[in-house]
Formats: sequence, C-alpha cells, structure tokens
Amino acid sequence: MTLRKLVCALLVCIPVLALHAQQKYALVIGNGAYTTVTRLNNPVNDANDMAEVLRSLGFQVDLLLNSRLDQMEDAAIRLKNRLSVNANAYGFFFYAGHGVQSSGDNYLIPVDADIKSESFLRTKALHMQAVLDELNQAGNALNVVVLDACRDNPFSWGRGGNRGLNVVNVQPADSIIVFATSAGKAAADGMGRNSPFTTELLKNLKTPGIEVNEMLRRTGADVSKATNREQIPAIYSQFFETAYLGRAGVQPDPSPQPPERPVPEGFVRIPAVAPPENLVPDGFMRILSGTFMMGSPAGEVGRDSDETQHQVWVSEFYMSRHEVTVGEFRSFVNATGYRTTAETSGGGYVYDRNEGWVMKGDANWKNPYFSQGDRHPVVLVSWFDAVQYCNWRSVREGLAVAYTVNGDSVTWNRNANGYRLPTEAEWEYACRAGTATPFSTGNNITTNQANYDENYPYNGNAKGVYREKTWDVGSGTPNVWGLYDMHGNVWEWCWDWFGDYSSASQTDPVGPAAGSYRVGRGGSWLGDAQTLRSARRGDGEPGSRSHYLGFRPVRP
Repeated sequence: MTLRKLVCALLVCIPVLALHAQQKYALVIGNGAYTTVTRLNNPVNDANDMAEVLRSLGFQVDLLLNSRLDQMEDAAIRLKNRLSVNANAYGFFFYAGHGVQSSGDNYLIPVDADIKSESFLRTKALHMQAVLDELNQAGNALNVVVLDACRDNPFSWGRGGNRGLNVVNVQPADSIIVFATSAGKAAADGMGRNSPFTTELLKNLKTPGIEVNEMLRRTGADVSKATNREQIPAIYSQFFETAYLGRAGVQPDPSPQPPERPVPEGFVRIPAVAPPENLVPDGFMRILSGTFMMGSPAGEVGRDSDETQHQVWVSEFYMSRHEVTVGEFRSFVNATGYRTTAETSGGGYVYDRNEGWVMKGDANWKNPYFSQGDRHPVVLVSWFDAVQYCNWRSVREGLAVAYTVNGDSVTWNRNANGYRLPTEAEWEYACRAGTATPFSTGNNITTNQANYDENYPYNGNAKGVYREKTWDVGSGTPNVWGLYDMHGNVWEWCWDWFGDYSSASQTDPVGPAAGSYRVGRGGSWLGDAQTLRSARRGDGEPGSRSHYLGFRPVRP
C-alpha cells in the first residue's frame, strides 16, 4: 500500500487524530553539540520539549540527541518499520540542527560530520528525500515531518552560497510540508530555551482540539509576528482532509444521563475527579524514553577500556531526584527491624588517609566514621540492602515488588510496577541528560557542582574543596533533567552484573545473566573528578559495603 497522507513540517510535530483509534509513533532528533562546525544552543532543548509534547499527545517517541549519521539512518528505518505494522498508524518526524541544501536537495547534518567539500554531502549527511522515501514506503495513514533546519550553511565551502533549505523536490501525495522559514532563507536558533519557530509550534501543539491545518496556520502567523516578519514559515499543502494529533475536541455524550439526586440538607456536592494519569512519585523525576550513545569516545580523558560506545534505546521510567537518605533508610529499618549486611557480617570498609581501606567492625549505616544527618545519603549499604529497601517501599505504597529474594539469589520481575535499582543503561542515560560530554556539566566539573576530591584535577581544571565526607543530598547542581548528585557524593548501586559491553545497538539492556560483581555508578566524595565521568563504571561484590557507596531507586 502506498502512503496516503504524509505531512512534512520543518521543526516540530502537528496534531493528528482520526475517527478511529490508531497507533502513533515519532522520531525526534536534536543536534547541537557539533564538533567541526558551529555549535547550536537550542536543538537539544527543542527536541526534548518536542518529545514531551508528542508523548502527551499519545505518540511513542524515539528521541535522538547529538547523533551520528548511522544513528539517524537507523532511527528513520526504525520509524518506517513501526509505521508499516498498522495502516492506520500516524507518524511524526522532527529534526532540529544544522541543515544545508545542495543541487536542490536538503541534507541534515550529524554532530560529528567533517564534510570538507559539497561533493561529500551525499555520504556524510542525512538526505532528507531518503527519509521521505522511507516514510512513503510505510503505507500508514499519515505522517508529519517537522524540521527546524533552515540555518546558514556552516561549512566554509558553503559560505556565500545558498542559505537555508530548499523546497522538497518530490512531495508525497496528501502531504503538508512546512519549513521553519521561507525556502532559501535562514531561520534563527534563538536566544531563549527554544528556537523562535519551535517556541510557537510547541505552544500551538498544546492547544486542545485544534485541527492540523489550523494549528499550522496559527504557528506561521505567530512566528511571523514574533520575529517582526523576518522569519516567515513556508507551508506547502497537499493534505485536504481533517486531522488531529491530539483529541479532536470534546463531543457531547449521546447516551441519556440519569437525573441528579438532590443534595441532602447540610451537605455540599463534591464533583468526582479522575486520578491524574502518569502520576510522578513524590521526589522523583519522569525520565522520557530515548536513544543515546552509552560509553565514551576514544579521545575522552581518563577513558577506561570497558567503556565501548554503543547505541542504546531506553524506555520511560521514574528516577529519584536524589540518593536514598539516612532518614529514609531509618524509616525502613524502624518499620521492619531490618539489619544490614554490615550489621550482620562484621562491619564495613572505611578509608583512612594513613592506613588506606580498613574493615571496621562497628562501621554501618548509622556509624560511617564521619558525621552525618538525616539528609545525607545513606552509605555502608550492600546491594542486597538496597534491594530490600526497594521491596519495602513497594509494599508500603501498594505496588508489586520487583524482586524475589531467596538467600543470595535475587530475581527481577520486569512486569512489576514497584521500586527497583536502575539498570546501568538507565543510570547513564539519566546522568547524561542529553549530553555527550564527560560530565553533564560539560567538559569539566567543579566542587560547587558536585562533591568529590578535586585535589586530583580533571583535564587541567583548578583545585577546589575536599570535604572528606558526604554532603546533604541536593547540595550541588542538578542536571537539566532535575537529578542531583549523579556525579559524586556516593557511588550508586545498579541492577546489572558487571561485564563487557556489546558494540551493537541495544534496547533496554539489563546486563549479563550472571557474574561476580554488580555495577556501581557516579563516583563519590572520596574519588577524583575522573571517576565522576558519565561513562565511568565501578563494580563490587553484591555484599560489599563501604562509606562511599549508596543507591537511588527508580520505578517503571
């Protein structure tokens, strides 16, 4: 079956809803951290915000941030394959980043593209017509393609040539093609969080009950007004039906309604309120699904051999904003009478500047050999202790426990909705928060942003403060997804057994089936900056306990 409706709009998605329910899939790409041409500030923000809005409209979103050509190509094929399954499916393609035109064709630029001549565009950039051809082959009901890629050609060989993007040569039937600005013009990246075009498109996408053509008309008018007519989106429409990305509006209920009973004397009527959907647990952040490069590039300072880069898709989950605190762990102990591994097995390890690591028989979560308060992260807890805490919290909140514990054997019920430890992939994805640099803070990190020993500087950064203990959770700088202390303070237990990475792309990996050591992530107050890198991996026997090791839970 040929594609009947293809809507192409440069930069963001457009609302779509048919009379019959359909599946909705989206691919959202934001490229800003370019290595050979001018970096762009807003595409990652544009992509993250677009993904969130699309999810709210019912789309399953594949999110790529700062991606390579092979990742972009694979994702385009993945979108085509998902759409091919259902003829009624709706698709959405969004791109923000550098884009150029050559010989009438449009190309989207990967972040690592080193294109020394216009002749090499075909092999080093994503050909937009190829994306349209893939979607055309899907045979689904409707696709929306949104590109905010109409910026000046960033390459030296392109200076003085054509600006912006060109009109698509082959427009699929029943399509709407929308450019962020007129063909051959340059669109601004903007000085705020989002580009001018994305700002207005996001606003109009959120408008309930708005039809796609009207939504685009309003977006074009709003962009033109906001930029004093310096940027005027171009709309090329071959779509003549009515479609919505979200709901088509509230329709009257044709079924008869029973008469409302009178209110008893002395009472008032309280309207029924449906519980909110996807309620975020208190103290947690919603981590949207997406794709990222796990591991570190070959040139990263301090890189270890076990950090092989590979592409990973991570499904949506909730993660605690901070590590489990002493106060939170005390509530667990008081409620259950639980005794930790350190308390039942002869203590735990503490670090002495003169003696090195020493096993202290009285070292445990209550006595870490430094002063702590209820807001400090709990330490001297083993992997088993963390598992038991997660199960307790699930039971307390009426959720299905994630773990079945039989002595030292722990199995994970992946269908359970209760609390658990993050997988290693979930942890790194959340830590990076869309970044590809050594730290979520960039190429360096300071002791104002994280708690670690900066007597050992990273990549030449200046020495700072060494506190010689944990600090209150939330004392540093959160990453852009609102998570604190992903770098430093304490190492954090993950679910996975430690093992070598595969170089192949993966979806929600959970690590090896067995092993001797469980993964720890994030570095600690005791380590140097190098150990805080987003890709840095630690490991320990599941019964290990020390005063630099804690955890934070997640929920599906």
